[in-house]
Amino acid sequence: MDDGHFRAFSGEFLSTLKKDEQESLLKKAEGSRAITGGLPDIPLQDVITRPLVGAQIESIKSNKVFQNTFRVRPFQFAWIRPERIVALQVHVKPRADPVPQSEDELIQFMLPLTWDVPAEVNFIPPVGPIYMVSSSPHMTGFEANFEAKSGKVTIQPPKHINLLQVMHFNGRYYLRNGYHRLFDAISGGIQEVPALVVEALQPQDVDIGGGFGSFNPGYTMGQKRPPLVADFTTDAAIPIKMRERRYGIAINLQVSPVNIGI
Repeated sequence: MDDGHFRAFSGEFLSTLKKDEQESLLKKAEGSRAITGGLPDIPLQDVITRPLVGAQIESIKSNKVFQNTFRVRPFQFAWIRPERIVALQVHVKPRADPVPQSEDELIQFMLPLTWDVPAEVNFIPPVGPIYMVSSSPHMTGFEANFEAKSGKVTIQPPKHINLLQVMHFNGRYYLRNGYHRLFDAISGGIQEVPALVVEALQPQDVDIGGGFGSFNPGYTMGQKRPPLVADFTTDAAIPIKMRERRYGIAINLQVSPVNIGI
């Protein structure tokens, strides 16, 4: 990450520091760039080690949300080498959960079946709005379910397919989802992890759209030695504070009486 990119990404935190503290952090960032230039070359091919099958995988593939998302997209479930995965996100946050060691538990950890987005709901009576707020950045909308017989309407965040997901494009494998889990697996010395591997049809498919929080995929694709998720476990990474954020939507209701003659 060059100086301008780092300043833009960490600007909020930098603004809270005194001048000498800012200089110290920028010096650490400069040192990080120097270390990055000396990182060893890592082979980026032969990432997939073996196919992944089983009951958990069949349950995922039969899920309607999964089918609707990947219906026309080539994909496979496989065991992969985590140290060869290219990073698109510029930061990770270690999880508090221990990474399991057995294969069955590792599959459940990396490829869970529960995809609910946690959210809090507030309602201002009598007609709203309804506020739905979450700590997850995947809180980008809502879905409504209708039960005609009971007259019930359920509003909830849309499901997020929370799988360890890798995009394959032009011989390289890019991590799209599951940064914290993969980081912890690499830190724990795990040599193989289960993942959903999706074939990217164009360079835009690789982009995670993270603004200053992501690397430019077009630039990364041209690098002989791109940033890897494993690099977060080296001295090339530096710790900084990030503001915890909430993501939400407001749903406005319009209630109008309707008289129907029978």
